[in-house]
Amino acid sequence: MAQPQPRRGAQDELQQGGSNNKAAPPQQQEPIKYGDAFAVKGELAGQPIAPRDAAAMRSAEDSVPGVQVPQESGGGFSAAAFMETAAAYNQAVGAVAPGQASDAAATHGINVTQDAVPGGRIVTELVAGQVVGQYAVAEAPAAQQGDGVGGTMPAGNEGAGASDKHGDGGGRGAGPSPTTSATAARRG
Repeated sequence: MAQPQPRRGAQDELQQGGSNNKAAPPQQQEPIKYGDAFAVKGELAGQPIAPRDAAAMRSAEDSVPGVQVPQESGGGFSAAAFMETAAAYNQAVGAVAPGQASDAAATHGINVTQDAVPGGRIVTELVAGQVVGQYAVAEAPAAQQGDGVGGTMPAGNEGAGASDKHGDGGGRGAGPSPTTSATAARRG
């Protein structure tokens, strides 16, 4: 069974946006609003992302010591980078002026917080008290000093065979047991 084919005239009308051949007036481009990009509510959701908001987020991200935001470390998402792009677009379409801040961000602020968790930290990025970015930062692994055969043990350990005294049979290559490390740390 053959399917009906659209008439050529109808196809052309669809491609041209209507039955008349007049050029369509340029559409006003919609700004990128916080609610379009982030899971936010209320007043903030309806406001366009502004250049000063993006600059404040970049400054807040840069002020957190020792944190490399995901996009800069080769993966993930940076709220500041996205906000900078959105603000540039919003400025280009005339939705915001250069140096403008959104009302919600100007009133309630932009923050970056970090909370310690086992093995690292959780970094949370907020605009007007609402989360726009959150990611984990792992602790850097402790650099080993020496050859791992007693060179890293604190003073006070007897060195050779220290693990054997506890009856674990680990020998020199096993390194200190957690109990030994805790005891050694208290002695120092």
